[in-house]
Amino acid sequence: MKKKQKNLSPTNSNFDPELLRMYMMGATNPGFSNKIENAADEIDLHLEQTQLTKGKIPSQDALFHQLDEFEKALDKAIAAGKFEFRVVHGLGKGKLKEEIFKLLEKHPQIKSYSNEYHSRYGYGSTIIYFF
Repeated sequence: MKKKQKNLSPTNSNFDPELLRMYMMGATNPGFSNKIENAADEIDLHLEQTQLTKGKIPSQDALFHQLDEFEKALDKAIAAGKFEFRVVHGLGKGKLKEEIFKLLEKHPQIKSYSNEYHSRYGYGSTIIYFF
């Protein structure tokens, strides 16, 4: 019994040399774009505004959760290629703003940031500019 072999020459297949090159260069799925879309221009870190308020958050954990939300949103904005990003931290005792400023001082992608008066948030927000 003779088996029939398929002719795999480039003329009979849908061979895409650019796709092959991308796979060879290490792309896991060249057809899939990993660009972050719909990244927000701002994040409100008031506890009632975050996604973590489904249950009551112990007060000692609140700052940790707010900073975690901030870092995720900041990374998403940078990955999306944003030029600026606003974080609404509120006024309160200033602990959240202080911790955010510490993170921003060390971050390599941050060009500058400013806590100037905003018509909607007063002094309870900071605008962040990226390189």
